[in-house]
Amino acid sequence: MTESTPHSHFEADWLSLREPVDHRARAESLTEAAAHWLAQRASSEHRIVDLGAGRGSNLRYLASRLARSQHWRLIDHDPALLGAAQRDAATLVDPAGAPITIETDTLDLNHARFEAALDGAELVTASALFDLVTREWIERLARACADRSAAVLFVLSIDGCIDLTPAIADDEFVTDLLAAHQRRDKSFGTALGADAPTVLRQAFEALGYDVSLAASPWHIDARDAELGAALIEGWRSAAREQAPDAGARIDAWARARTSALRANALVIRVGHQDLFATPGP
Repeated sequence: MTESTPHSHFEADWLSLREPVDHRARAESLTEAAAHWLAQRASSEHRIVDLGAGRGSNLRYLASRLARSQHWRLIDHDPALLGAAQRDAATLVDPAGAPITIETDTLDLNHARFEAALDGAELVTASALFDLVTREWIERLARACADRSAAVLFVLSIDGCIDLTPAIADDEFVTDLLAAHQRRDKSFGTALGADAPTVLRQAFEALGYDVSLAASPWHIDARDAELGAALIEGWRSAAREQAPDAGARIDAWARARTSALRANALVIRVGHQDLFATPGP
């Protein structure tokens, strides 16, 4: 899970749990802007590349919202997740009712030549990815997108805002540990964590892109208890890795917060930012 574990260990059950909350949180205005931008293009089929596609949640959200026929290239390091994404997407159609064309590419995004996978893309998308990477990797991606005159729609990048209501004494202790853990190397180098939205904006603006950011926070309560419990467990695990000597304190915090969530006595807000950017003239 982006909020606590390396990308290489994302699991299908976590991705399935978070999908409804992800879709609910997304900034619809930026999706509408992306759809409008694509609709102005002359191509008869829009070519879209989804980075770190996982089980295809981003595809499922966008397919019915983007104009004209669509050709998607789903990129992920995990062939099992890509296989599931392709199977689940078999019945997807565009707004006109036409089937979506899908290809998959098993590729480590840390690969020396990942840019070639963007060839032909009009729109590059990704969800919950960029807190795991480095500034250098984002700048490299931005250059690759600019070289291809591709727009980008990058959603659900954590921004460091975590609010638990009502608060208890150890909330800040645990979330501070989590913030430190999010900056650990996730196979790309020292991770950006909550700086990702700012770095994305800076990298694309530096290349002449017109950039829009919008908030896309998660709101989790007892209705999302399974996701919330999994999130708290991920935070517990990350905090223990960061402060092994505080394990008993962290475990007690996690038990208290999970119980409160299931009892409808806790609301969790996790801040994210969505970004849409279009190349300059």
